[in-house]
Amino acid sequence: MADISTGSEITQFAASLNLVKAEIANALDQAAAQLDVYSEHGNADNLRAFLEEVQQVRGTFKMLDFRAGERLCEELAETGRVVRNQSVSESTLSAFTQAIVFLKRYVDFVVSGDPVAPSLLLPTINLVRKERQEKPLPEAYFFLVNLRPKLTIPPAEAGAASFPYRRARQLYQLGLIGLMRGNGRRGPLQVMLRAVRRFERASRGGAAWLFWSVVSGALESLSQDAFEMTPQRLSLLGTLDRQVRKIQDTEGKAFNEKLPDWLLKEFLYIVALAEPDTELLYQLQQDFHIDRSIKESQLAVSRAKLSGPDQSALESLSDALQEELQSVKDLVDLFERTDVSEANYEELISSLSRIGDTLQITNLGEAAERTSRLCQRLRDVGAKGVVGDMAFIADEIIHIEQAMRALTHKGLEKDSLVDPVSLSEAKIAVLSESMTALTMIKRAIGAYLDSSGDKLHVRNVGKSLIDVAGAMMFLEKESVYNMLIDLDTFVTKQVLEEDLPPSEAKMEAFADAITAIEYFLDSLNGQSAGAEEALQLARESISHLRN
Repeated sequence: MADISTGSEITQFAASLNLVKAEIANALDQAAAQLDVYSEHGNADNLRAFLEEVQQVRGTFKMLDFRAGERLCEELAETGRVVRNQSVSESTLSAFTQAIVFLKRYVDFVVSGDPVAPSLLLPTINLVRKERQEKPLPEAYFFLVNLRPKLTIPPAEAGAASFPYRRARQLYQLGLIGLMRGNGRRGPLQVMLRAVRRFERASRGGAAWLFWSVVSGALESLSQDAFEMTPQRLSLLGTLDRQVRKIQDTEGKAFNEKLPDWLLKEFLYIVALAEPDTELLYQLQQDFHIDRSIKESQLAVSRAKLSGPDQSALESLSDALQEELQSVKDLVDLFERTDVSEANYEELISSLSRIGDTLQITNLGEAAERTSRLCQRLRDVGAKGVVGDMAFIADEIIHIEQAMRALTHKGLEKDSLVDPVSLSEAKIAVLSESMTALTMIKRAIGAYLDSSGDKLHVRNVGKSLIDVAGAMMFLEKESVYNMLIDLDTFVTKQVLEEDLPPSEAKMEAFADAITAIEYFLDSLNGQSAGAEEALQLARESISHLRN
């Protein structure tokens, strides 16, 4: 069963698996029971019986051509063989237990029609392999695809391979650092994508073009909300940096080299999992015949169900807290318009108590204490006294809500005259508008270059730069303000007022500076890391404009 399967293939596999589901479930239950007894008494006969049940299941999976299930059973058998002559560690027993549980759940998913792919079992396979110090299998291990489709390679572009390789690698590394620090994806992936698109353009007409085209698609894919930035994917992007470095070290000569098939396959697998929401992704999925595959958004649901509690539980708790608070506000509103019934009064105290307990559990102690004091105040005044105390109650509820929301934002000024929530929301609005303006500027520059220097496309760029510069003054980012003024000067003096357009190298440097500033703004919003590195890249790009 290939990792990326069509609907009909999955249906046929489900029908076949359903015929032997009871046999598989019974064997896995027996394996789990033997493992449980072994963990208590350490009897080698129980471990041997466990491995015999696993081998029986492996035979069934082999008959069904279920490669991932068969491989997991093989890994269990091999690890069991290695450790059976020694004391089996707790981590090994835990890995074995997870393997059995996940195999049983996977079979249930297939039979019930849930979207599945063999890659769902790869983390467990690698967990078992780790017990005998084996390297993990790559994410695309079970992915079957033709890496040599009949494609027309676009012709080489004159001068496309002549660009500052060092700055391009800086862009890529800036994004990679941001991803590794774990603060968001949008900003880091955007700067990495800018560098890779330059490599793709430079490689046209050569053996490496297909690879860089697929990598561009993979970075577009990883930008989609459904994708998780897993350690394996981070490692893959780190491996790609070695190829980027080779391009820098050889001054572009590496563009003539064919890149490793295994690396191409890994990036192509990411493309296969993506929704084709861009022209490039649509074209790649068509060219490689992977357009009807299972998508990451579908697998994410099965992955969460397979591994137990959803990783978004904390977010769900936060949503529930907000809903509970909304019900409190609705009750207060009702009290202002109608008489206060004893039942509604008790419901108000009960809701506030639940909110207080939840706030305490989530370490929001100050807000929890405030909620507790409000509950006590309500008990003191009683149902009849609530109406006379309504202004105080409403004010306290607003403060509780602000405490809950403000703690989701970092770096807010504690001594500000404006309440932190309002100030934070104003900052978010300013940053959002500024990033939108920078995106429009990049599009305008792209249109300007595509039209061979039609100034109509960049007539409003200066105004947008000044608008963003003003936002930087509001945010007290004077250095970024000065950079934007320098960029405006470049557009005015060297683009609009000159008869001949600037060199392509200068326009690329301008775009690099805009991308770096956009990344910096993303970091202010808490969505990425590497703010200082971004500013340094912007400074270097702007210095090139002055030459």
